[in-house]
Amino acid sequence: MKGRTNTQRRLLPKLPRVPEEMRQWSDLLLREILGWPDVSSRPMFGMTAVYRGNAIFGVLPRTRAMDTSYSVSFKIPWRNPTLKKRLEADPCILPSTGDAKWISFELQSGDDLPDAIRWFAQAYRLTAKAGRT
Repeated sequence: MKGRTNTQRRLLPKLPRVPEEMRQWSDLLLREILGWPDVSSRPMFGMTAVYRGNAIFGVLPRTRAMDTSYSVSFKIPWRNPTLKKRLEADPCILPSTGDAKWISFELQSGDDLPDAIRWFAQAYRLTAKAGRT
C-alpha cells in the first residue's frame, strides 16, 4: 500500500490538540448528552461523535477538536431566521469555515457548559425534525 503524497496530506484538515481542561469539560458534556433518549456515541478522528438514532448531531473533543482547542461542534440541519439570529448573537459561536451545517462553539470557561448543552439540545431536536432518526 502506498503512503500519501505531500499534496494529499495537505488536503486533510488540521485538527487542533485538546488540553486536559477541555477533555474534562467534554466528558461532562458527553455524560449529559448520553442521558437523552436514543443517543449513542462513537469515536471519530480524536473526537466522540454523538448520534440520535443513526443521525450524527455533534462531536466532542477527546484528543482533537474541529476548529479550536476549546471548541465543541454540533450540526444544525436547517435554520430559520430566529435561530440564525441566535447563532449570530452568541459570542461563543465561531464563524463557519467548512460545511455550513456544522457549528462550532468555543468554551471560554466552565461557565459556558450550560450554553453548550443548550446548543447540543437544539441540534438534537432539529435532528429529529429533519426526519433523520
